[in-house]
Amino acid sequence: MDALVLQLLTVAAYHLPHLLACTAAVALLWVWAQPSPGRALAFWGAGLLSGSALLQLGLSLFQATHIHRMTESGAAPGSIFAVISMANLLVGLVASAGLVLLAWGASKAMRARGVH
Repeated sequence: MDALVLQLLTVAAYHLPHLLACTAAVALLWVWAQPSPGRALAFWGAGLLSGSALLQLGLSLFQATHIHRMTESGAAPGSIFAVISMANLLVGLVASAGLVLLAWGASKAMRARGVH
């Protein structure tokens, strides 16, 4: 098997559990959660988490491909790694905001449920 294909499969397998968990959270909120005060917040939070997981997978696949091409050609590392690191930082901030929205929505839903 080609080294690049094996590297890309490894990267994808590393990100798969997080991506599946975020997708499952979106699906659970979409299908099972009854309309409540925090449902929309939780749905947006889970959506942000799912989207950021997908973006992190894409960035990691791009980085692995770039490293493979760089080692084959004997080129020196370029500034692309700084751009990838900055993009990963921004995606991490989006994921953090998604987690806060998910927790905020869940707490609003639990508080509303306790009042009734």
